[in-house]
Amino acid sequence: MECSLCIHTEKTKKIINGLCVDCLTYKKYPPDFEKMKEEVEERLRKLRGTKDKCILSFSGGKDSVSALKMLVEDFKIKPLCVLVDNKYLAREAIENALNLAKHYNLNLLIINKDFTELFNDALSRGESPCRRCSRLIMRSVWKVAKSLNIKYIITGHELPFGHSAIRRMKEGVEMIRLLAPYRIKEEDKYKMIEHLNFKKPNLAGYTTNCLVLGLAIQRFYDKYGFSFEIDRIATMVRLGLLDKERAKKLVERPEVPLEVILELRKRGLRV
Repeated sequence: MECSLCIHTEKTKKIINGLCVDCLTYKKYPPDFEKMKEEVEERLRKLRGTKDKCILSFSGGKDSVSALKMLVEDFKIKPLCVLVDNKYLAREAIENALNLAKHYNLNLLIINKDFTELFNDALSRGESPCRRCSRLIMRSVWKVAKSLNIKYIITGHELPFGHSAIRRMKEGVEMIRLLAPYRIKEEDKYKMIEHLNFKKPNLAGYTTNCLVLGLAIQRFYDKYGFSFEIDRIATMVRLGLLDKERAKKLVERPEVPLEVILELRKRGLRV
């Protein structure tokens, strides 16, 4: 049995009267996206016309590039771009970051990390590395914000924190998921950034920057029989960001391009 609204099945989520429990909750307590938008824009108005007064957590992927375009062109804000290179970003993603910082005349700080141990551990156990990776990246970005007395960290996440696009971090710093209130579809993001000469790498999984994601999903799929991206992709369907046909393809067992496997080995992963 499949949820009538998203793409969850009985294998991945409990289904009641044709809806999964997540969609039932969504129907009962729908997010107020207009309120989210007001909260985000109220904060961004304070930053209009400024440079380096907020941080954009910048990965060079389509979501953070879309967020950058909105900040600079729509809100007239020039953020300090902070890219945490975990050693496993696609070459194209780093080139995107460098090219766009130059295009918009922005300051770009690149922090070099090595997440080889984290990724080798997750792959060996057939588990998702994404939460641990994201937490470590955001910790690095938060440290920059604190050292520069910056209050706002903007990200390109497209899903809200439940009913808000804003989350309070430690010591007064706030994280703003800029794209969340606007519910921009995947194809529309590519149209938004096409004039920026965005380079899209050939990767497996729903990513435009991470070399590891496709292989991690593959290992998880072989262990559990489904993708660990199912909740995220199902939420995108629920919010109207993806159609079901596209979403179902995204949660299939991915085929990882050989050049990606070779690059992962070259960078230090045991694959």
